[in-house]
Amino acid sequence: METLPVVNHLASVVQTSLAPVFLLAGTAGFVSIYTTRLGHVSDRLNELADTATQNRLFSLQRTYLQRRILALELAVMLGVIAGICTCGAILNLLASALAVSLRQENLYWLFGGALLSLVGSLVAFLFEVLIAGRNMLRQIRIDRQSDKLD
Repeated sequence: METLPVVNHLASVVQTSLAPVFLLAGTAGFVSIYTTRLGHVSDRLNELADTATQNRLFSLQRTYLQRRILALELAVMLGVIAGICTCGAILNLLASALAVSLRQENLYWLFGGALLSLVGSLVAFLFEVLIAGRNMLRQIRIDRQSDKLD
C-alpha cells in the first residue's frame, strides 16, 4: 500500500521542523543556566549589601558582582532572542507547508538571527565565567595576605 503524496509532504515538513526544535531546546537549557547563575549572583549582591561595611573591599565586590550581573543579563537577553528567532523559523517552515505565502528569505534571517544571538549569549556567558574565575583568584590572594598578617 502506497502512502499518499500529501502524507509524504507532511512527513518531510515535520522532519525539517525538528532541527530548529532541537536548537530551541538547547537554547532553553542555556537560558536556564544563565538565569540560575543570575539568581545566585543577585543573592550574593543582596547578602553583601546587608552585611558588609562600606569600605574599599565592599566597593570592589559590588563592582565585580555588577559586572557579572550585566554579562548574565546580556546572555539571557540574547538567549531569549535566539529562542524567539528559532520559533519564528519554525513557524515560517510550518506556514510554508500550509501554502501560506511567506518569503523564503525570512527563514534565513530568522535562523541566522537565532544562531548569531546564541553565539552572542555564549560569549557573554564566557565573559561572566572569566570574571568569576578572576575574582576567585583575587579572593585567594587577599585571603593569603590576611593569613600572613595574622
